[in-house]
Amino acid sequence: MNAVLKRRGLCLVFVAALSLLAHAKGLTAPLLDYHFHRQVNTASIARGYWSDSLPIQEPHIDWDGASNRLAATELPVYMWAYGKLWPLAGLGEEWGRLLSVAASLFTALLLFVFLEDEFGREAGFWGASLFSLLPVEIYFGRTVQPEATALLALLGALAFWKRSLEPDRPWSAWTAAAFCAFIAVGLKLPYAHLFVPLAGLTWRKLGRRTLTDWRMYAAGLVSMGGVIAWYLHARNGVYVVPTHAGEYTNLLAYSRIPYFIQFQIFSRIPELVMTYAGLVFFSLGARPVFWEKRDVFWLCWFFGVLFHLFAMSGYSHYHEYTALPLAPVAAGLMGLGVMRLREKAVSAQGNRRALGLAGLLFLLAAIPAHSALRIGHWYKQGFDFLKDAEKAADAVSAKDDLYLVNCAAASVPLYYLNRRGWGNELDLNPATADELVNKNISLGAQFVASEKRGLFAAPDGAMWKRFRARGAPAWDDGKLVIFRLAR
Repeated sequence: MNAVLKRRGLCLVFVAALSLLAHAKGLTAPLLDYHFHRQVNTASIARGYWSDSLPIQEPHIDWDGASNRLAATELPVYMWAYGKLWPLAGLGEEWGRLLSVAASLFTALLLFVFLEDEFGREAGFWGASLFSLLPVEIYFGRTVQPEATALLALLGALAFWKRSLEPDRPWSAWTAAAFCAFIAVGLKLPYAHLFVPLAGLTWRKLGRRTLTDWRMYAAGLVSMGGVIAWYLHARNGVYVVPTHAGEYTNLLAYSRIPYFIQFQIFSRIPELVMTYAGLVFFSLGARPVFWEKRDVFWLCWFFGVLFHLFAMSGYSHYHEYTALPLAPVAAGLMGLGVMRLREKAVSAQGNRRALGLAGLLFLLAAIPAHSALRIGHWYKQGFDFLKDAEKAADAVSAKDDLYLVNCAAASVPLYYLNRRGWGNELDLNPATADELVNKNISLGAQFVASEKRGLFAAPDGAMWKRFRARGAPAWDDGKLVIFRLAR
């Protein structure tokens, strides 16, 4: 280990290799694993950028009928880049995961550099390595969502802002920090908590002069000005993510906030962010930073993320990926804890030294083992009936034919059919199913597609009977059924 730590290049190679290994599982699998809805929405909009040659400021959706309307979504930097890469090497949707894995790789490397400057090389090595082994990072560091890219931008903002506070106060670092903050918050609006650790960095360096540091205020205005401008534009589109204050209010469920907070503390953080073994390292690393040095930056970073999770209430409870910003700060303190524990074990004598090193290795091994056990089921694929949906649609319909899909998450089957249209969970509304079908026929729906179950199960499903009475299905492979709709 000492040989690795002496050579900075080897540390970087190890951190990079571990990041790639941790995110390799399911890299080319369909987007039908955990949090499939958000992933498919992202891929659908990205594919539209490619197929319709759309400019970056015009993300569109295909699950609102024939209309080609603006999508009310986050800053679409990730989706736009994804769409531009779509046709290359015939990889298509696989580029989404590759982009996220690349962002996670650079985040791990940047975290090593940042922690090395804060605590030294060994703590930086352990912190950056453990970061890639935390459950929330392993999974959401490779999903087709903007999370990994936003986290890279967040860490970039911290690193560049720290550089901008050096005695020469370089404007290049100031510009890079403001840009990264704009990207991070633009991609994930709740990442606005980033300004808490940024202020902590400034206070640690400048002290009371922070209150009058106009550069700090200017950076905030520039980055947030860009974010506000985007959301004022995007709010006029079809709902994809919250872009209005009222939409966030409905998701937060503040009436249950005490429950959500205790859930974060006793379940989400130990299970998905730090792991139980990681809590040991975290406590060892946090003590000198929080209680002895009282480092204002680390206090602001850690508690700023906690406040963000608590303030997001019901939204953070139901969306595990909101805990991702806690991973780098937790990993940083865990890395410091590993270094302290290793120093104590190495300095011990006789059997105590062997026991100490064995205990350290056990705790280190327990972290990836915990991750594998905790999130292994997240990789399981669903929606098996959609695997050959585009082939089925191509066999029975034209590209511009409109579909009604029997699914509340309309974007999912429509994405795999590669068609435009609408969606309704007809099985949940059997009393009004006929009315909903007739409404979509009047709007222009020409085909209805469904998994062969519920109302569409043969021979007794109500919708099966209705459409089968008019003729055989246009497609029926035993899993997916498509009927032509009569006008």
